[in-house]
Amino acid sequence: MKRITLILMALMCLTVANAKVQDSDTLKFMNAYREFAAFVVAQPSFTKSMADSLIARQDTLMMQYRKLKPQLTNRQVEEYNTLKGRYTKKMLGYRGDRIGAGVEAAGDSIANAAGRVGSAIGGFFNGLFK
Repeated sequence: MKRITLILMALMCLTVANAKVQDSDTLKFMNAYREFAAFVVAQPSFTKSMADSLIARQDTLMMQYRKLKPQLTNRQVEEYNTLKGRYTKKMLGYRGDRIGAGVEAAGDSIANAAGRVGSAIGGFFNGLFK
């Protein structure tokens, strides 16, 4: 009887210790993600290399999240998704700026090409009918 009681007490202690380690892991993850999201949101602009490193860090954090998700509380999951939304909004702004600059450059290039094509066609018809 004493042996069973000792084994049960040892199992309970191990369970409590394991729960504390899991809590510690989830708290560390949430603190790391809070810091990451705050850093990203605070940046006025990004360089390409900076954005690439932030995307890589986000991927690493997302893999950690997937491992820890069963241990997270509903409130922590909600906070994670809120922070991820802020990160995504900031990165979409960066990507939109890059796409906008690319579209503007492409538009300028097309306008120049259209002007050249128009001049070439106009010159051809002027030469043809003069």
